[in-house]
Amino acid sequence: MVNATPQAKTVEQDGRTVLLQLIAEVAGGNKSAFARLYALTHAKLLGVALRILRDRALAEDILQESYVKVWRHAASYNPAIASPMTWMATIVRHGAIDALRKRQLEAVGSEDEMATVASADPDPVEEMHLARLRPKALAAFAKLPEDKRRLIMLAYLRDLSRQELSARFGVPANTVKTHLRRALLELRATMFASVEARSNGMA
Repeated sequence: MVNATPQAKTVEQDGRTVLLQLIAEVAGGNKSAFARLYALTHAKLLGVALRILRDRALAEDILQESYVKVWRHAASYNPAIASPMTWMATIVRHGAIDALRKRQLEAVGSEDEMATVASADPDPVEEMHLARLRPKALAAFAKLPEDKRRLIMLAYLRDLSRQELSARFGVPANTVKTHLRRALLELRATMFASVEARSNGMA
């Protein structure tokens, strides 16, 4: 195994130092620093998204969303936990995985196909403590109106806060909470109606 040369290590350390400084400036609202951070890192981070999505247009969209998150959360970055590139790559990776999962949900049609969509993260089914009824819940999810499916996906698959949803839809956070609760209740009702109908058919 060939060890990195002292010169290579110095270049790597200098690059890390530059990124640390830029993130610190971005945390203070410095747009010029943000532009430079983007210029220095976007090619590598686009590669991260492409490896997961294999769709350049979608990967570029996720990359832009990820930089918005970098801008918003730069102040919470902790260099003791991860290097700048690791931190940003994690944001991109999570966004790409969420986009891939959303595309799978929108693409599948039958109940059996929907049951095969894997998810390691909390979703609306788990939120209602109905994991054991996952296939029925996913089938019911597909029957919801588009606006309600989108709200649930944004809240639970994209992990947007009520405040972020409020800004996106232009309604108060409390209204978002009410709409989300109604969507989940409709999902629950649709799912149990399906279960009850099947039980009656077997009686």
